[in-house]
Amino acid sequence: MAVLLSAPILLSITLLISGLAKLGAREGTQDAMRSLRLPLPTMHASIASVLPVTEIVLALAIWIPAPPLQVLLTGLVAALMLAYLVIIARALTFEEQVHCSCFGTLASPTVSRTTLVRNVLLSVLGLLAVVAAASGAMTTLLVQAPMGLIGLGIALLIAIALTAATIGGSVAETDADAPTAPAPAAADPDEDELLDYERSPIPAAVLQQPDGRLITLTQLTAQRAALLVFVTEGCGPCERVLDHAEEWIGELEQTLQVRFVFSRPLDQLRERTTDRVTDHALHDLQFTARTALGGASAPSAVLLGADGQLAGGPVNGGSAVIEFVQEIREQLAEAQQSPVDGEQEMDWPAP
Repeated sequence: MAVLLSAPILLSITLLISGLAKLGAREGTQDAMRSLRLPLPTMHASIASVLPVTEIVLALAIWIPAPPLQVLLTGLVAALMLAYLVIIARALTFEEQVHCSCFGTLASPTVSRTTLVRNVLLSVLGLLAVVAAASGAMTTLLVQAPMGLIGLGIALLIAIALTAATIGGSVAETDADAPTAPAPAAADPDEDELLDYERSPIPAAVLQQPDGRLITLTQLTAQRAALLVFVTEGCGPCERVLDHAEEWIGELEQTLQVRFVFSRPLDQLRERTTDRVTDHALHDLQFTARTALGGASAPSAVLLGADGQLAGGPVNGGSAVIEFVQEIREQLAEAQQSPVDGEQEMDWPAP
């Protein structure tokens, strides 16, 4: 009986953690849905808003002491767990690693076989919860021995906490297939506004062009400044950045180069990716260029000047990259309206 009743308790704890973690991570949930290639992309924003509330409500509502209602709600929970299982199993068939913030920022986002095992266990718990509800065990214990139910719940929470402390937990990685550079110390926002962007020489690093030839960063910017956007397929924030590729290329290419830099060979990219970036793609061998430029993860972006100096960035994260490019667009628009021309005179955005 204790094993049977443990199932709905564990599911309630899981749904509460998952729902609360997603409440403040709506954009991350949308990125995960994009990475998992879920259908109806126009509905992703609405689903990302409703899903965390739904999980929290289900976590609490399955304990309403009415057996028919409990059977219905635990059935919905079991169906949700099975749906998650199918989505994760499908993601493991993709050619690239997929990142999914199933628990907001509380767990490693990389979908792996461990993720699949976790979802199999959750699906089994969902089915056991339906059995517990149908047998009336949940209502009986809740009405006749509520303290026993509370005690069992506390015991399970302690067991979960001890397990997490023993294992040491999972550290979330933004780009799981690459070494992460140490993040720079956070500066005071007010102090940032007072300091000008400190330019430094473009580091010695090479990128591979579509024809297989190597080109140094200095050679790349010998004639024109270059905006490098480092992205990885299968990463939700990267896909969000890639959705802007055609727009950025069309607007900025007349003034500076826009290049999307990938961690995998260009001939291995998906057709959907190459359709968006066209011939504006480069390959970063072993992440050497991104690391040399200070990019901590994908997506990240940096602006290289035609004078051999860094002109802006690096910035890390989907939203930060999009804001960074928007600032560049605004600076270019102002420069075109100003009598002062030339890259040296422009107030390029700092990281």
